Parts: sequence; structure tokens; C-alpha cells
Amino acid sequence: MKRLKQKQFRILFLFILGVGVPSLLLGYLAFRGIRNDQALLEREKREELQSLAETITSEIENRISQTEQSFLDLIAEEPKLETPNFLLKLEAFKDQNPLIKEPFYFDKEEGIHFPAARLLYLSDGSTEPFTSPSLPSNLSRVFNQGRQAEFQQKNYRTAISCYQQAFRLASDSRSKGELLNAAARVQKKSSQIQEAIDTYKVVNENYGRVSLSTGVPLGIAAHLEIGSLYLLLENPSCAVQSFVDLYRDLLQGFWKLERAQYDFFTQSLKGSLDDIFSESPLSSNLESLKKDFQQLMDEEKMQKGRTEELLVFQERATSDLLSRGAQESGGIKNLTQRFTLEIGRKFFLTVLVKETPDNKTQNSRHWGFLIDQNSITSKVKESILRNLISTKETGWLVMDREGKYILSSDVLPAGSINSQANFIGNFPDWQLELYQQDPQLFETFLTSKRGVYFFMFLLIGGILIFGLILTVRTVSRELELARMKSDFVSTISHEFKSPLTSIRQLAEMLQSGRIPSEKRRQKYYDVLVEQSERLSLLTENVLNFARIEEGKKEFRFELVDIKAMLEDIVSPIQERVSHEGFELELKMESPLPSIKADSVSINQALTNLIDNAIKYSGEKKRAIVRVFVEDNTLTISVRDFGIGVKKEELNRVFDRFYRGGDELTRTIKGSGLGLTLVKQIIEAHKGNVSVESEPGQGSTFTIKLPL
Repeated sequence: MKRLKQKQFRILFLFILGVGVPSLLLGYLAFRGIRNDQALLEREKREELQSLAETITSEIENRISQTEQSFLDLIAEEPKLETPNFLLKLEAFKDQNPLIKEPFYFDKEEGIHFPAARLLYLSDGSTEPFTSPSLPSNLSRVFNQGRQAEFQQKNYRTAISCYQQAFRLASDSRSKGELLNAAARVQKKSSQIQEAIDTYKVVNENYGRVSLSTGVPLGIAAHLEIGSLYLLLENPSCAVQSFVDLYRDLLQGFWKLERAQYDFFTQSLKGSLDDIFSESPLSSNLESLKKDFQQLMDEEKMQKGRTEELLVFQERATSDLLSRGAQESGGIKNLTQRFTLEIGRKFFLTVLVKETPDNKTQNSRHWGFLIDQNSITSKVKESILRNLISTKETGWLVMDREGKYILSSDVLPAGSINSQANFIGNFPDWQLELYQQDPQLFETFLTSKRGVYFFMFLLIGGILIFGLILTVRTVSRELELARMKSDFVSTISHEFKSPLTSIRQLAEMLQSGRIPSEKRRQKYYDVLVEQSERLSLLTENVLNFARIEEGKKEFRFELVDIKAMLEDIVSPIQERVSHEGFELELKMESPLPSIKADSVSINQALTNLIDNAIKYSGEKKRAIVRVFVEDNTLTISVRDFGIGVKKEELNRVFDRFYRGGDELTRTIKGSGLGLTLVKQIIEAHKGNVSVESEPGQGSTFTIKLPL
């Protein structure tokens, strides 16, 4: 056994030396190739990202340049830039170019103006004080009579008549609007509610832009009065409709209001609407109007932020623009400058035109426009998503000069920056950063252009593992087989020695004549025959096993009377074991067909099964041999009621040299070849043998032979 272990270690050493070491060397070279390929892949990705960053910045530069040139062409077309025709073109140009937030012009005296802006309101104090025009004498006389009748005499009919007469005499829209508004006011006082509503509607429709002496536009006052009058008529739907229409007109910039005026009117509107909507339940029409009101509030929030931003620029950027206008700076044909103005906490991307048609002769007015930062960021995002191969692997950021995120990918990137670029001309003064996840080693295996390294690595690893497993299994199997052969030689030697010893002792006693009686002599003769038969069976088992293993066993198939053969096998065994109190029972169907078989081999197989049943019967000395025909198959079963076989050992009982691991089993004499020989013989006859067993309950071996 020691020599076998040495042989095992020698085989493993040679395998490692001849296969393992070269495989490890080749594996190391393959791994080096993969790492080099990974570094090359990382460099290619960095170059790709750098090219992408340059493409994005160039695209934004081209868009800004095209917008600048279009703006220059527009303001060069008109000799007078304040004409209505030019303002219409300016509004259309702004709508067609989302990159432009707002065009503007400025000079030292007037400051900054947004001619095409749709502002919700103007700065407080930016509008001229309202002055009421003087009325002609005849009109003034009638108007004063109406006021006296309304406020002093409380004669509303006379007051309405005077205001209507004055309205017919008036020629300017402002006077007509105020007089018609006064008539509606008196109608309301005299409880002529529907007439007052109709009059206010005429005021709003024809004189809505006219302002009262207090500076309040007639259209706003009319809308508010119409809403309150409908509430008096208990018609909330029409009242809300009037308030919502007014709110919509305010958001569209229908009137030029200062910030304080706008806030006063919108707060009044919202208060009235909230009071109405707080009542429940609401009709379907009111529910629809409530949704319209909520949408208008969302729109107001957006427009208010834009208005405030433009007003901040208008109020505080004049000096910066004047100083910039005096500087020389590169641009489209040196006619424009780009820069970022920081006012408070707001940043304005500004393009200033250095020379315009109306300042060629007088160097006072300058034009320019503000760039919409949201439009720039959307163009950057669009360009990134269009050009990136995989947004899952690539992260990106756009940061301002303070290092704050302006725009980023859905998932914030982690790791080191692979590419970094500023916009051309440092405008906007942002920084574009692109991140690429470092490729993992396994990812490199799959995406490598030189994937042969990966497959070489797999092949070498597979060969190494397979060879090692095969070698270990082969050596282990050989060692196990050698151990089993050694056990077999020891066992078979003991098996031969026992009957030979018995035969020799009995023969010597018979030869010397030391037998006291004839009965004892006959018993010795029976033992001699029994041991001789046992020795013969052992010899036949070994010889037949060797012939079958070497493929030299020849079977002579002929018709065999199975009934007669079984009786010839069982009867002698019954006689032999009966004196030990063992009961061997044979159960056969009648009649039984003849089968084509090698009678000697079948005899040996059945004898081995019966012999096993006797040996492993334990204290329950009984066995049954049963023969019957079922499904065109001859079935022979040998059942004992002895020690049985463990479930985990059932699949190995037919292996050569195998004997159960139980100590009780190992004390019973046997070579480990009997059941192996049974299986080989039955399979040579195109049949099969199986076993069913339960420890302590016995075993049943079943042979099935085709008819």
C-alpha cells in the first residue's frame, strides 16, 4: 500500500510538472495580454469621450454663432428700429429662435429696454404719472351736472341721463370710456344689475385699454365689477368666468402695469375666486373653471420668475453693458461680444452687438440679446444623448464657474473624470465633464478585440482542472481497486484454506481408523462432500469471473427444462442444510416453459444466490425460491429473511470485490464475486437481476429471463 501511495504522488508530481507549470505560465501570459488590452480599451474610451466633448462644445458654438448672424441680419434690414413693422419681425424672430431669451437695446439716457418682451408688469415708478385731459366747456357742464345728481342729490335717473348725454358729446376714447363707466356705476347703485353688467361689457370691449383718472385700466375695473354683479345675481359660474378671463388677460400682458398694481389686482382676483371655490359642492362648470384657474396660477409662477429676472437685468445691468460696449472683443466678424453678467445670484448669458444701423452716426444705442440658459442646457443634453453610445456606462456633468451642477445625467457619475472641456471662447463659462466607468476585467474579456486571450485562458484553465480531476480520480480508483484486490486475495485464500483444512483433518481421521461408529463415519463423509462442493463452487466462481472479465467465456445456449434444473439445484442443498434446521422452500408454477440458456452458467448463478440467502439468513433460517412466468418473462426470485442490505449499499452489491461495510456482514465468509458473477451471467442471457432489501427484514434477489 505504501508503494501505491508513492506511485500516486509520483503521478501527481509528473502531472503538475508536465501540465500544470506550462499551463500556469501560459495563463500568466494570457492574463498579461488581457491587462494590456484593458489599458488600450480605456485609452480608446478616453479619446472617444474627448472627441465627444469637443463635438458638443462645437455644436453649441455653431448654434450661438448662427443666432448671432441672424440677429445681425435682422437689425440691419430696418433703417428705423422702433417701427411697428420691425417690432413684429423682432417678436417673430424671438419665437423662431428658442436660443434667444430676450432681445434688448440700451443707451446711457434711457437705460435698458425689451421691445419684444411679454412682461407681466413693469418696475414700480417706471410709468409716467396719469394726467386727466381737460374737457370742453359744454361737455364739462353736462358731466358736472351728472356728478352732482349722483353724489349730492342721489337722483340716479338724472345722473344716468347726464352721463349718457355727455358720452354722445365726447369725441376721444378716454372721455367716452370714463363716462360710460360712470353710467354703469350709477346703474349698479340704482339696482339695475343686468343693465350695469351690459354697460360694463361694452366698456371692456371698446375701452378696455383706457385708464381711469386713478390710473386703473377700464378693462380691469369692468371685469371686477361684472364678476361682483353676477354674484349679486347669484350666478357664480358667470362671475368666475369673468374673473378667470381677467386673470388670463393679466398674464398675457394686456395692460402695462407696475409691480404693485399687478400684485393688487391678482391678489384681489385670487381672494374672490378662493371664496367662491371654498363653497361646496361645486357644479361641473365651476369644477372646470377651477382647473383653468389652477393652470393659470402655474403659468403665472413661470412667467413671474422670467419677468423678475428681466427686470433685475433691466434695473442693474446698464453700467456693465456700457462698459462692455466700450471694450474690444472678438465675435462674429468682430461685431458681437459674449460674456456672462452676474447680478446678485443670477447669471445672464449676454450677447452684445457692437455696431448697429442706428448708431453708425450717433454712438449711443446698442443692441443685444440674452441667451436662454435652459435652451443651451437642453441642446447640450440632446447632443450628449444623441452621440453617446451607452448612457448607462457614461455619466456627464455640466458645471458653472462656481462648481455647481447645471445639468447632469440621470445617475450622478462616480470615479475619475475621463474627459473635460470648456465651451469655445469660454462662453458659456461652463465646464463639461464626461465620466466613463472603468471597464471590469470580466467586461474586458467579453468586449476585447483580442478575445483569443480570454478563450486561451479558459481553455488552459479547463485543461488544467480536467486533467487534475482525471488524474486524481484515476489514481484514487486504482488505489481502491488495488485495495479491493488485496482484500479479495486475502479473503479467497481464507475461503480455500477453511474447506481444505476440514477435508484434510477428516481424511486423516478416516485413514487412521479412529472413528468410533459407522454413523459418525457417514457424517464425516457427508462433511467431506459438502466441503468439496464448496471448494468446487469457489473455484468455478473465480475461474468464470476471470474468463468473463477477459472476454473468453463461451456460453452454450440450448433448450433447458427449467423445472428439472431447479429441482436438481435445490434438492441437494435442501438435504445438506436440513440437518442445520434450515428450511429451503421451492415454489414453482406448473407447467413451466423451457428456455434457451447455458445450463451450467444458470446453475452457477442460482447456486450463488441460494448460497447467499443461506449465509446471510442470520437467526431466521428460512429461504424461498419462487419461479413463475409474467409478461413473457421467466422470473426467478430468491428471498431470505435475514440481515438485509442497507439502502445506500443496494447500488453496489453487484460490484466486483464489494462487500458491505457492516461488521456483521464482514464476519460472514465470502469472496465478493458471487453477485458480480450472477449479474454478468444473467446479462449475457439478455436478462436482468435486481434486489430489494430492508435491514433486519431480509432481501429478495430477482432474475428475469426473456422467453
